Amino acid sequence: MKKTLLLLMISFVALAGCETDKKKPIVNDLPQKGSVEQGDIMIYPKSEYGYIGDPMPFSSDDRMNMFYLLDERRGSTGFHPFALLTTTNFYEWEDYGTVIPYENSISSQDLALGTGSVIQDKDGLYHAFYTGWNARGEMEWFEKIQHATSTDMITWEKHPEDGFYGAANDFRDPYVYFVETSEEYWMLITSRDYTGGIIKRYTSTDLVDWEYKDIFFRNDDGHYNLECPTLIKYNDYYYLSFSEQGSGNDRVVHYRYTDDIDKGFIKPDVDNFDGWGFYAGRIELFNSKLILSGWVATKTADIDQGDYMWAGHLVTHQIVQNDNGLLHVKILDEIDQKLSNEVNYNVVDGNTVDTETQMTFLAQKGYSFILYEELLGKATKTEFSVDISEASNFGITLNAYESNIGDLNVYFNIEENKLEFYKIDANQIKDARTPEISIFFNYDNITSLDCKLVTEGDVLVLYVNNERALTSRGYNMAGSNFGFFTLNSNAVLTDVHFYE
Repeated sequence: MKKTLLLLMISFVALAGCETDKKKPIVNDLPQKGSVEQGDIMIYPKSEYGYIGDPMPFSSDDRMNMFYLLDERRGSTGFHPFALLTTTNFYEWEDYGTVIPYENSISSQDLALGTGSVIQDKDGLYHAFYTGWNARGEMEWFEKIQHATSTDMITWEKHPEDGFYGAANDFRDPYVYFVETSEEYWMLITSRDYTGGIIKRYTSTDLVDWEYKDIFFRNDDGHYNLECPTLIKYNDYYYLSFSEQGSGNDRVVHYRYTDDIDKGFIKPDVDNFDGWGFYAGRIELFNSKLILSGWVATKTADIDQGDYMWAGHLVTHQIVQNDNGLLHVKILDEIDQKLSNEVNYNVVDGNTVDTETQMTFLAQKGYSFILYEELLGKATKTEFSVDISEASNFGITLNAYESNIGDLNVYFNIEENKLEFYKIDANQIKDARTPEISIFFNYDNITSLDCKLVTEGDVLVLYVNNERALTSRGYNMAGSNFGFFTLNSNAVLTDVHFYE
């Protein structure tokens, strides 16, 4: 009965609407795209000194201090110093560059710096813990936990005498958490044993002397290392997050949760936030809400067909907590509010059946689509809703240069409960079945999707139903037409709006 009603609706729309192969520009009173003065905002920042590696967010006095590993890519002997960006709103950033340097010598443990964390003690002194890495010299082990202190987070003094090894070459990414009930500090460290990836726990009362306590967590879903761990308590739940050092779609940020840390952690049915275009995510509390900051990788040769590399631009999601403790992601409030000036993008092509309020995609068209004029490189937010009650798929096509078919595509694979990203022509997706990114998304019992797509330069992030995100990179999407499509599928698109 439902399908019959849809067919009747489509027939009515075909009679009442306008179906053409060449769309007429929509006339409205909105300002044209590009007309909003945004200033020097960066939604997805990188440093003027290089690319953003593993972030280490530390919130203090309504300011986010985003420490990170700086990927200079300049061919020096040492690499990856600690650097710092700060912000109060996640779109205006102050860039301090390197604050804790590496040592440009193969005889130093600090030949390269690895991920760590920053914490403030009760006397107001800041402590940075990081990984000193050297696999090229004659070190006892490749990785060592190192310590530095500062009174302003800009100028740091290293304390090599406080450093310690873990009798393993995988011994890195220290994350320090203060336990109020026992007034002690826990340090979680990425390591391995005979079972695979583990997180070790060390304890201290003074942030100087550390004692090994136990294996805090073992990889409960494979053998990969559990990089960049975070432990945080929020509204009566504890959360442990980590980035699994796998490959392809196994290389994502996961979380576990519990309301009693002594009883261990629960693995949720959907235990990740994004695909493998987003990595090294760290959770932090900022102005009473949880944020998740990671990086979206650059690609070899700076082309869409290249392979993901290490480091790129910073991406920050906002985390939503359900009453039962489960977590989801959405667009950060500050970014959503900043990109709130609606502008017009003209329709340039398509074969959908349109009315004033909706665009209907028809399975009988094969490749059913609607295309808008060239996407700008400035920060842009696209909002839309789509009725998928009778859909098997739906997609966003980008880089439709001199064609109505783009070769960068976000694909809602409704039949297989997946959200995917392809770097092939949209009309080849069903035959190719080789997505660059594929994450689980449960479309069961869902009749519509509410989406926000944020693009800036060559970075794109899609948020779906305030539940899941998909982050990727598209080098050629700015300056090319973009739009929506289905492949032998019905769908109804409504409420399409563009903001700068």
